[in-house]
Amino acid sequence: MGDGPSAAEVLSAELAALRARAGNPSFRKMADRSGRISHTTLHEAVRGTRFPSWDTTREFVRACDADEQQWRRRWEELKGVPPEPAAPENTAGEPADVAIVKTAEPTAEPVLISADPVAPEKPRRRRKYALAAVAFVVVLLAAVAAIVVPKLTSGSLVDVGARIPGDNSKFLGDVTVPDGTVIHVGETVQKVWELQNTGSVSWHQRYLQRMDLPPSPGSCRTPDRVLIGDTPPGDHVMVSVPLTASPAPGRCWIGWKMVDASGKEFFSTRRPVYVLVTVVS
Repeated sequence: MGDGPSAAEVLSAELAALRARAGNPSFRKMADRSGRISHTTLHEAVRGTRFPSWDTTREFVRACDADEQQWRRRWEELKGVPPEPAAPENTAGEPADVAIVKTAEPTAEPVLISADPVAPEKPRRRRKYALAAVAFVVVLLAAVAAIVVPKLTSGSLVDVGARIPGDNSKFLGDVTVPDGTVIHVGETVQKVWELQNTGSVSWHQRYLQRMDLPPSPGSCRTPDRVLIGDTPPGDHVMVSVPLTASPAPGRCWIGWKMVDASGKEFFSTRRPVYVLVTVVS
């Protein structure tokens, strides 16, 4: 969607929407709930002038009784934190847990007194066969998982953050009013997005809902939510919303998330679609 707003602006808008869903508690009340951060720091988090630290974001989320782990993932996504490095491969060709067990063996094999001259070798052979059996089971399970579980790649049918298994969506583009469009005070334009159902679940009775409800006074005016037409898997859909410019010049950014009739989000960890215009006198 073009250059768009900065990560700080996106996160501040989402935190403001979270606070609105929590009943718009005052920042002093949120600071009291936290007990670890000041109301001025909490207020700074929704101004969008700089990207808040995770400590600030965590206390903001806790004060709104939201899911801390979900917001940690979202904060890392916007911050651009790289994923944790994968565990090194075992060059010996054996499962890692088996290799760890082997390192715990005593360095010297106990000598067993027996009339059978090969008796000391039997425990070693049993362990060798057991390790081979474990390795075979691990390889078999990995092969089954590779067949049954699709990879989590862009455009796949899997979104780990989706509320409904198999559900997924893709933003295709701004049909009208591209980012940064200049409109005049009080002017009304029709914003249209194009989305695609890239999952395996049909969309029915879904909406795009404004994130900053209730809107702050003096902001651009839109309906609270707009209906998304029924969309089977693989199909595209155009979603349209009328937008009336604010009564004073400035920058107008509004994020929208897909919700059901009760307002519950389908993709809580996904980035919102948004409208971004510059209002002039």
